[in-house]
Amino acid sequence: MMKTFGRMSAVLGLGLLPLAACGTQEDMAAPELAAPPTEDAASPIPASELVGQGEAMAETLCAGCHAIGLTGESPEPEAMPFRQISWHYPVEALAEPLAEGIMVAHPKMPQWEFEPEQIDALLAYLETVQVPEEG
Repeated sequence: MMKTFGRMSAVLGLGLLPLAACGTQEDMAAPELAAPPTEDAASPIPASELVGQGEAMAETLCAGCHAIGLTGESPEPEAMPFRQISWHYPVEALAEPLAEGIMVAHPKMPQWEFEPEQIDALLAYLETVQVPEEG
């Protein structure tokens, strides 16, 4: 079981290479997000607000290389359009790699480690732009 999980993690990690943001080092700071809800909060951050925060992150950190919306080609041909991520991975499976840092060998791509509230926002946005697999 552990070998299978290790292999799955390695495959998922390698497959996420195109997902890694292609921004410059100056773009490394993620946009400020609304404060995460506290345990005493009456309600969590509304879904629409999370989606908006995730979209802002994608525009700032990812759009330089990835097509982040429902249409269009990625500026970098090797960068997977966000709308096709679910063709390869369940979107929710990206939480761990986003938390631990998507690392790539290409010097143009920054290494990211997102905070839990940033991951929630980015995944909420990614869910909204998925399209059915063609063919």
